[in-house]
Amino acid sequence: MKKIILLGLVLLTGAFANAQTDVSLKINHKLGFDDFTLGAVGTNNLGYDFKATRLQYYLSQVTIIHDGGTETAVPLEVLALVEPQEEISTTIELGSFDVITIESVRFYIGVQEPENNADPTLWPEDHPLAPKSPEMQWGWAAGYRFVAYEGESGSGFDSFFGVHALGNDNYFEVATNVEVEAVGEALVMNVMGDYSQGLNDLILNTDILSHGATGAALQVLENWRDDVFGIFYSGLPPAYEAPIWNVYPNPSTEKVTVTFAKIMEVDHITITNLLGEIVQTVQVTSDAKIELTIQDAGIYFINAMSIDDQLFVSEKLVIE
Repeated sequence: MKKIILLGLVLLTGAFANAQTDVSLKINHKLGFDDFTLGAVGTNNLGYDFKATRLQYYLSQVTIIHDGGTETAVPLEVLALVEPQEEISTTIELGSFDVITIESVRFYIGVQEPENNADPTLWPEDHPLAPKSPEMQWGWAAGYRFVAYEGESGSGFDSFFGVHALGNDNYFEVATNVEVEAVGEALVMNVMGDYSQGLNDLILNTDILSHGATGAALQVLENWRDDVFGIFYSGLPPAYEAPIWNVYPNPSTEKVTVTFAKIMEVDHITITNLLGEIVQTVQVTSDAKIELTIQDAGIYFINAMSIDDQLFVSEKLVIE
């Protein structure tokens, strides 16, 4: 595991610093149930298999939601070039903050203005926004590639997909629940990134070349916003295989159906909001299928729980 230590973190000293807690964000890179690696076979939601040959993306403008809904913005200088192609997890050190318990996190995929349209050669050589190879900066007017995703697909993997997604209008915010891990006196917010879902709704049996802010590139950024991140498969033995869980429709206007494999031994379902508050609990029957009604629009998390309140799996749900 490689840590990304970024320039511009807030330095705190004396008694004030001692009252603070170091917080980091850890992205665990997945391809379905498996660790993400280049060349591994993934499958998108339409059933198309693919093999990635490149995956990089920018993550910026982090907000920590903690202690009953307090929102703390991380300094804008803290941003990272996340490279799942090089490591199984990425830890981004956010700084020291006055937090005790953490409920969730928000962050953006891409680079904020005006930095997105600035000259990359002005940054120090080791900065995430300095020139890279392969190139992550598209041009001053267009800005950086927010997500660069390339690979092979189609029958016999004889097709190619190359998506370089960008554009200030596509600077989307992600909201996700977290699993918080105490490492010494520091807190680590664990999030799973399932990059098989990054290609959702793309027909991968033919070549796809999309460089810009529309088409397949826009779809990939929307997938990063809506589908890629969350707490996936937590507490599940590695022998389990997908699909074990389905929440649909998602997004929904009110009615939601949850189905899952009986082998999961789910006792109850909880619905939590972005503050980590339980807004609904439903006991599971022998049918392994639950119909839910959520009337208030917003972002929620559907959580499958064991009889001793251990989390099996969680999925973000949008009610429009």
